[in-house]
Amino acid sequence: MARTPDWEKLEMAVGDANPAWPLPTVTPKFATWSVGGGRPFGCTLETCKRWHAGIDLTGAPDGALIIAPEDALVLGLDRPWDDNAKAAFLRTKTGLFLVLGGFKQGSHKEYGIQHGQEVRKGDKLGRIHGPYGMIHLETYKAETRSANSVWWKTESAPAGLLNPTNYVERMVGDKVSLLQTRQRHEALAALGTYKGDVAAEWGAASVEALRAAQANLGIDVDGKWGPRRRTRSTRPSRSSRVRDRRMRSVGWRC
Repeated sequence: MARTPDWEKLEMAVGDANPAWPLPTVTPKFATWSVGGGRPFGCTLETCKRWHAGIDLTGAPDGALIIAPEDALVLGLDRPWDDNAKAAFLRTKTGLFLVLGGFKQGSHKEYGIQHGQEVRKGDKLGRIHGPYGMIHLETYKAETRSANSVWWKTESAPAGLLNPTNYVERMVGDKVSLLQTRQRHEALAALGTYKGDVAAEWGAASVEALRAAQANLGIDVDGKWGPRRRTRSTRPSRSSRVRDRRMRSVGWRC
């Protein structure tokens, strides 16, 4: 899938240290096209004139509950979106402007949500529009922003656009290895231990590749990501230090 390298250059969104997963009844799920910087779903390379400016939280059935990821001020409701879905705009107390696309029209009324209202993390905001079936999340620096921007393919990223990857990772904690799975596969492939499809889901082959990488790096071998200590007393070689940097780039700590 075509992807702009500018996506990786965007500053990461920070926001709340532990933002809430906005679809509490839906198991976190992502597709290879979910992450930003690529072509929007259903858009071909020849016809697409814009880049995907956010991350899609997929697999949501019609009527699934949507909640506020963090404390925020409601700046927009029932804003026009794709497939007859609507969007909500939130300005968080932590300085983010959040775009949540995928609402069923008028569903915010069920919970008495109004424009200009302050909501708390976990407050009910509305429901999913079935044909859309997901939340499209975009993050920006709040500043004076009041709406999202289109990332045209011939232009640089919109001013203030942030990469929500780490933000979404914090939403799900250690429940799933979602957004970084591809990057972790790529890192393991670079280390020579993973031979499969980097776009595949994390599975047995991934764990075995990770265990092999851990052994090569001289650290505790358990097939899990996270802080580790070296099992060897010798000073790491230059090649080991290079491998360490690759692993740290995708969330490893040696």
